[in-house]
Amino acid sequence: MNTTDTLIPRPSHVEPLDAPAFTLNSTARIGATGPAVPVAGQLASLLRRSTGFALPIVEDTRPGDISLEVVETLDGGPEAYVLSVTEEGAKLAAATAAGLFNGVQTLRQLFPAAVEGAAPTDTTWVVPAVEIADAPRFAYRGLMLDVARSFFTVEEVKEQIDVMTQFKLNALHLHLTDDQAWRIEIHDPGSAGNPSGLPYAKLTGVGGQGAVEVSTAVPPRGNSGFYTQQDFRDIQAYAASKNVLVVPEIDLPGHVNAALAAIPQLNPDSQVKPMSTTAEVGWSTLTADLPATYEFVREVLNQLAAITDGPYLHIGGDEAHVTGHDDYVAMVQQFVQIGAETGKAVVGWNEFAAVDLPEGAVIQYWHGAFEPTVQQAEKGGSQVIMSPAANTYLDQKYDPASPIGLSWVEGGPFTWSEYYNWDPAQGGLNDQHILGVEGPLWTETVRNNQQAQWLLYPRAASLAEVAWSGQEVRNAGDFRRRLGALGERLAQQGVVFQEAPDVEWSAASMWPFPEAGTSSTPEYGTIEA
Repeated sequence: MNTTDTLIPRPSHVEPLDAPAFTLNSTARIGATGPAVPVAGQLASLLRRSTGFALPIVEDTRPGDISLEVVETLDGGPEAYVLSVTEEGAKLAAATAAGLFNGVQTLRQLFPAAVEGAAPTDTTWVVPAVEIADAPRFAYRGLMLDVARSFFTVEEVKEQIDVMTQFKLNALHLHLTDDQAWRIEIHDPGSAGNPSGLPYAKLTGVGGQGAVEVSTAVPPRGNSGFYTQQDFRDIQAYAASKNVLVVPEIDLPGHVNAALAAIPQLNPDSQVKPMSTTAEVGWSTLTADLPATYEFVREVLNQLAAITDGPYLHIGGDEAHVTGHDDYVAMVQQFVQIGAETGKAVVGWNEFAAVDLPEGAVIQYWHGAFEPTVQQAEKGGSQVIMSPAANTYLDQKYDPASPIGLSWVEGGPFTWSEYYNWDPAQGGLNDQHILGVEGPLWTETVRNNQQAQWLLYPRAASLAEVAWSGQEVRNAGDFRRRLGALGERLAQQGVVFQEAPDVEWSAASMWPFPEAGTSSTPEYGTIEA
């Protein structure tokens, strides 16, 4: 097998060496000091589980060891790394711990697929001799998990992080609020900070119990729940240990029915709205001429910013179909300013490009005309996260008969190739305008991690390569071969994936590709009552 046949995403530069391979044995150690030690610990944990070797972490190395070093290497940004594998051992160097983490994922993929197993196996742990110099095309390489339509527990989110990071995906966008539910705790600021007496505790007291209900989904109703602020900190700390940035979203001024159902003062008649389980979109709105609207948004964004470690705060802005244009502009103009005053860079779906955006704002393009986004990028300096629906929306169905997934995007059903065969630099945007790429997973029909994984993989692996690898090194036929090799690794991990019929998979998924008429079978991840 060619050295690169196991690597996703494809590195910038790979040079197989005409030399003996490296074999990891039971006496091997991992050398690391300073900021390299935590990353070395993660590598050791992975290798100990599957090899049974002790693999102590030491300061000095000898032949037969693996070494990790934080040191200036190639000029490829903070996530670049250099990996050299010879008969004497494996040496990984990067300027930052993030770069080392990326390099570890590459080294991981060079080991036999059994390295992903949950228990020691009798395998010869051979790594081919190779020189790799690698750096990402884009700084931001993300997935979005919609926890509003159907809730994912803290542990489920961590499981998603564990899988995504092996492909060097480094951002997790959490869609925390929508018409159906409110998933993040907001504390009562006290009477001095709450002149209108808004009952913030009811956002989760009422909104946390909500979920979408779709008759074709299995089961029909989504999961309820919410994150305490400590839960959110816990998710971020875990994500940070895996080089993942968490981006929280409060969707405004539409997609707000859960807030309207919890807080009567947000409604013009001061009466709470009924909770909704419908999957319809675009029918709710905040009110532009209510002072409580801005008091509410300020308190929510301030509290969320205070517990967010990363630089971004997402304020939605999409599908505000019943909000008048003037009201939309008036509200969103104030919302972006409130967001900017928290010290965070404000992110919004591309509809919010209709207002004057503050410095550092980020536009997430998902559909429609490119012109407003391009104008903001060229004149206002806003960067863009590319999420065009037909190339990145990971909730779209593989098969029309499937109860899992949606089918509103024109051109479906979609498999891995639609997510691979595109260039983010499009519509007048070039690389300097683009912060990165993100694949959203909306959860109207998703009820557990297995269903989510089935929609995500292998398509999220396609997006990972689009976001990491330069356009010039990508090739669909080559990628198809590497997807096939990936099957055994995912199977070893217990990760569900869709067995695209045009790929020669090295192993079968624990979930066979579903056939028409099997919507209620366990293969769809039915949750027992």
